[in-house]
Amino acid sequence: MENSIEFIAKDVCRLAVSVGAYLREEQQKLKKSAIEMKGARNYVTYVDKEAEKRLVEQLKEILPDAGFLTEEATVEYVRREYTWMIDPLDGTTNYVHGDTPFSVSIALMKNDEIVLGVVYDPVADELFSAVGGDARLNGEAIRVSDKEALKNGYIGFGIPYSLSAEGETVLRNAIALFRECSFRMKGSSALEICYVACGRFDAYFHSGLSPWDVAAGSFILKRAGGKATDFSGGDNYLFGKEIVASNGKIHDDILSKIIGK
Repeated sequence: MENSIEFIAKDVCRLAVSVGAYLREEQQKLKKSAIEMKGARNYVTYVDKEAEKRLVEQLKEILPDAGFLTEEATVEYVRREYTWMIDPLDGTTNYVHGDTPFSVSIALMKNDEIVLGVVYDPVADELFSAVGGDARLNGEAIRVSDKEALKNGYIGFGIPYSLSAEGETVLRNAIALFRECSFRMKGSSALEICYVACGRFDAYFHSGLSPWDVAAGSFILKRAGGKATDFSGGDNYLFGKEIVASNGKIHDDILSKIIGK
């Protein structure tokens, strides 16, 4: 089946680019009246829904027996041997404000293991992918950075829609390192994890996430030589709503000095 997944990945990459082109075109047409609120700072538009519909319809053709876990609940989740985990528009807040980045994120899970990941930025025209061997950016192999210390690190982070007391502590810990590190918040978790994978970021941390936010990016990161854990340093980053993604070398420092574990 591994060879089949590699073949499937080509179709998934083409699909991500196609849906990404739709996102890019529709952003110019989007009116404020078309924007809905799912919660505080949590937006959704007809674009999210239509993009997800396109992904589901075409992924069904690629792998008919697979299930789906999707952000906009276009299709009911039923656990199967193979499950697509998709975010049709990661970075919706950026998107509705005419900003970037935003992305299409698609992962394929076999039982409990991710076996394919694709993340596409339609504005920068950057396609991150991984299946089987190396992680790639527009077809070229990528690797994480070789940064060995937090000092002068370039670190991405995100703030959840609902900031808990623990989340506030994490932010205070990060603020304490502002003179030592550079911090950036881009607004698309899937892409920011991929930025760690290709060495732009040395690390990334975020809580309040969903599986489709991190599934593809974390798989790409691991294939690029990086490390992904939950805030406790464990493996529950897909469904545990929190992730620390790093080049591996500064992972323990992120956990101890920023996350506080």
